[in-house]
Amino acid sequence: MKSVIVTAFGGTEVLEVRDVPQPEPAANEVLIKVAACGINYADIMQRDGLYPGGPKAPYGAGFEVSGVVEKVGADITQWKVGDEVMSFCSSGYSEYVVAQSWQVMPKPSQLSFHQAAAIPCQYLTAYHALLTLGQLSEGQTVLIQAAAGGLGTQMVQVARNVGATVIGTASTAEKCALIESLGCHHPINYTEQDFRAEVKSITGGKGCDLVIESVGGDVFEKSLKCLKTRGMLVTLGVASKQPQAIQAVHLLANNWIVAGMHLMAYTSDTVAMASAIRDLHTWLMEDKLTVIAKHEFPLEKAAEAHQFIEDRKSTGKVVLVP
Repeated sequence: MKSVIVTAFGGTEVLEVRDVPQPEPAANEVLIKVAACGINYADIMQRDGLYPGGPKAPYGAGFEVSGVVEKVGADITQWKVGDEVMSFCSSGYSEYVVAQSWQVMPKPSQLSFHQAAAIPCQYLTAYHALLTLGQLSEGQTVLIQAAAGGLGTQMVQVARNVGATVIGTASTAEKCALIESLGCHHPINYTEQDFRAEVKSITGGKGCDLVIESVGGDVFEKSLKCLKTRGMLVTLGVASKQPQAIQAVHLLANNWIVAGMHLMAYTSDTVAMASAIRDLHTWLMEDKLTVIAKHEFPLEKAAEAHQFIEDRKSTGKVVLVP
């Protein structure tokens, strides 16, 4: 079968499509025939060697797929051949993957395979960053950076669904129009407007209860200054590849909280995961969650897909199709 391998840390040139043996499921695993491979910014950070605790090269790229169960291990009782699923995994940019039973979730019938590939990482990250960790609630105000991406578009909707006032940044007028249509009350085109000044104006100088930031560099520092007293900033990544240090005195003076979030630490929280999946199905049934997945690349074009995301050309989810 075909699989995309990160041959060394570096740019998109290190992604190589290879023929590798098709995996066999262990007793507690299922074999999934992949319909769509989700691409996440974490994949790019791992490829660059910037992801804390990430895999060592060479390794199989990707960790999120949707598809159909092809084979089940001897101890598997909750899945059967033919089930449509979405799942975490390793070596996700492949024609077939194996996943442990706890990593697999049923694909909601309302979603296509392309859309379902956005749920394991992006929806669950959006939910847990905003609600489980961020404790966002009705009447509060949240600033979401990069709001038009795959993660950002879902964050906008989750925040709107719980009754928060949503401020979102994006790089073009078209992207601002998109996030506004999804429920962003105050879209900001950061290429034309100073988002810190806009946040100050929107909030009457008070600042936000919560900021979700994944860019780093100057954006991180300015985002921190968008917080109100006792506000929280949750960092999810460093898309700028410029990690930013924090002056502890600023945290002390403003009672700010800065938290990092890694999704895998939340997947074992059965109460939080049950809430996330319950709300997912409720919002899908009530037509309160739209999963945007309009960008697809053949598996062999993984390098182009990564570059497409890094060039900020994407809107919503980007997937690879075997």
